[in-house]
Amino acid sequence: MNRKEFLKKLRKRLSFLKKDALEKEVLYYINKIDSSKLSDVEVISSFGSLDDIVKEVSKKYGISSQSASKKEFWFTRFYNDLINLSTILKNSDGKKRGKILLDILLLIAVTCVLKIPFIFVRDLGDRLTETIFDSNITILAIWGLVVEIFYVIVALSFFIRTFEKWFKNMK
Repeated sequence: MNRKEFLKKLRKRLSFLKKDALEKEVLYYINKIDSSKLSDVEVISSFGSLDDIVKEVSKKYGISSQSASKKEFWFTRFYNDLINLSTILKNSDGKKRGKILLDILLLIAVTCVLKIPFIFVRDLGDRLTETIFDSNITILAIWGLVVEIFYVIVALSFFIRTFEKWFKNMK
């Protein structure tokens, strides 16, 4: 990550701070980058992850790091993780790239297997609906839609949380 990108992300992640505290923290990191004899990229990578910086700054100001990190929406975090993963894939050797792709395929397969209990629940609901409502197609369709929507929510939550855990600390 270059200097401009780092500072932009740092400001965004520390947006929970008051303006003067935010500028103080950003200035601290600018001075560290400027005073180092290493390249900007090397210095920035030595800081650790942005999550670590947010935790450290939150602790410094007595703010719960959970409330600070919740400022960023889940889909923004997931998008950033995808971008980081694509950069890692681009810059890694074949063996590491193959392992990452295999992990992603495994995660997709597990997410698909997660569908099985929802199929059983949908079929059970269909049978009950046919018995109680005498095969009302509208109610069957609504029941199927509700089960599918619930599956999509559960599957996306599972996929994103697992993805973030597996690929969060990858360099």
